[in-house]
Amino acid sequence: MNGLIRFSGSVSFLTLVILATTLHAAPSTNVVVEVLDGDTIKIKHTGGGKAGKEDIHCLRGAAAPHLDQPFGKQAQDRLKELAVAGKEITHSGGFGRPYKKLTAVRFRTEKGYLAVTMVSEGLAWVIESELEDKHAKPGSSKKLIDEADALLKAQEEARKAKRGLWADENPIAPWEWRGREKDGK
Repeated sequence: MNGLIRFSGSVSFLTLVILATTLHAAPSTNVVVEVLDGDTIKIKHTGGGKAGKEDIHCLRGAAAPHLDQPFGKQAQDRLKELAVAGKEITHSGGFGRPYKKLTAVRFRTEKGYLAVTMVSEGLAWVIESELEDKHAKPGSSKKLIDEADALLKAQEEARKAKRGLWADENPIAPWEWRGREKDGK
């Protein structure tokens, strides 16, 4: 009897873990509340257990210039055009971004992934460490998020064409800019 209870508890726990993983990986459609900068969006949940709750997320795989650095305001303005307040937006694939203390997610509109658009237009850098697919099945050959190749290709094309921040002779990535501010440079 005792073994049956332990087995039943183990099965329940395993079911919960599988369910939580599936729910975490599933895309969610919510409403844009506000665009905070060139890679950060505030959303309002429209359904489920989080209905009415607001969250702030970054674009997974892309980092835009800070608002006080070159192209920062342009990046914010463009993201506002793409992620219009009040409109629905789909997101999935959360990935912790420690320096912003936020989760980076894959935002998608009817026109495609926002990160790809921002990188393609030279308004964001690719963050390669965020391109890994944490939800890939073990043993699967696919280890990158779907838009990883598109992001890397978009950045290379933007750089070659000198679009946006790549028009600058020496563009400074936001993580380096932040480091310079801390050092007082």
